Amino acid sequence: MNASKHLKSRMQQRSISKAELDIVMAFGDVNGDKVFLNKQRTEELLKQFGYYLKQSGRN
Repeated sequence: MNASKHLKSRMQQRSISKAELDIVMAFGDVNGDKVFLNKQRTEELLKQFGYYLKQSGRN
């Protein structure tokens, strides 16, 4: 994804990293022209990632 000047500016203003944006884009829910990651979905992802980390021996 090519980030516009506006997007880069907003990310800087809100202290949003490229990695955080990538996570939302990969796992977020699409609603029209917006992509979001709500609390319930975030908790589900954290559980899944925790499971995979334990399986890999990294946690």
